[in-house]
Amino acid sequence: MLQVVVIMLAALSVAIADILIKQVGVVSGRISDALRHPLMAAALVLYATQIVLFAYVFVRRWELGMVALLQMAFYAAACILVGRFLFGERVTGVQAVGMLLTFAGAVLMNSGQW
Repeated sequence: MLQVVVIMLAALSVAIADILIKQVGVVSGRISDALRHPLMAAALVLYATQIVLFAYVFVRRWELGMVALLQMAFYAAACILVGRFLFGERVTGVQAVGMLLTFAGAVLMNSGQW
C-alpha cells in the first residue's frame, strides 16, 4: 500500500504543478511574464518533489512499468477532474470511460505485484 501512496503523491505533485502552470498561462500575456510569476516557483518545487519520490521508488527496486502505469493513471485522472472543475473544460463520456478503464488496468497489472 505504501507503494501506491508514494506513486499517487508523485503523480499529484506533477498534476498540481501543471495546474499551476496552466493558471499562470491563463493570466499571463507573454512567456516572460509567465516565467517570472510566483506560481512558477511553486511548480518547480512540486516537480522536484516528484523527482525525490521517484528516486525513493527506484531505490526500493519497484518496477518501472508498474510505477509508470500507476503514475499516469493518477496524473490523468487529477488533470481531467481539475480541468473540468477549475477551468470549465469538458469531460466527455469517452474520457470518463477511459479513466475507469485506466484504473481497472492499473489494478489488474498490479495484482500480486506488491
